[in-house]
Amino acid sequence: MKLLYLFVIAASLCIASANAEPKTANVDIYSFSKATLTASRNNTKEVVFSHVFNDLASMQEFNKISYPVQPVFERAEIRDGVLIACKLWNNQSEYIVEENGTVLIPTKYNENEYNLDYNDFDPLSRPFVLSPDNNLVITGNKATFTLTVIYANRKYGTLEGKFVIELIRDELL
Repeated sequence: MKLLYLFVIAASLCIASANAEPKTANVDIYSFSKATLTASRNNTKEVVFSHVFNDLASMQEFNKISYPVQPVFERAEIRDGVLIACKLWNNQSEYIVEENGTVLIPTKYNENEYNLDYNDFDPLSRPFVLSPDNNLVITGNKATFTLTVIYANRKYGTLEGKFVIELIRDELL
């Protein structure tokens, strides 16, 4: 009888703990502050070009630089040091982020995507996998994303690009 009593208590505790509300960490929201793009020769690390974008308006120059497509985080939602959602400056679209902060998935599907002209194609309109070398560091109220990519450039050969995006945590009023 005591064994049955202990079993009932253990089962009750298991059910109670399974139904308890899980503790959720706070989600911090960060907004674009500035970005820096640097490309170096892959073999010598000699800097070929560097550009600083001090605000979102200056990001228009990003489209004129010969550089692989990279997401520009206009807003980022971060929980426990992991990107969970974002809005991109590139196309003003919202994304959920999966795979521990590495896969951006658009929240809206563009039904007309296949009818677009080649020049209008948006590679960020589909799930986008960040480079395995991407890095997110949070210091105080600043989140810094470093996106690294190796790519070929007709003029310079093989380059290592570093795109660093700094965001500042939004303060609640």
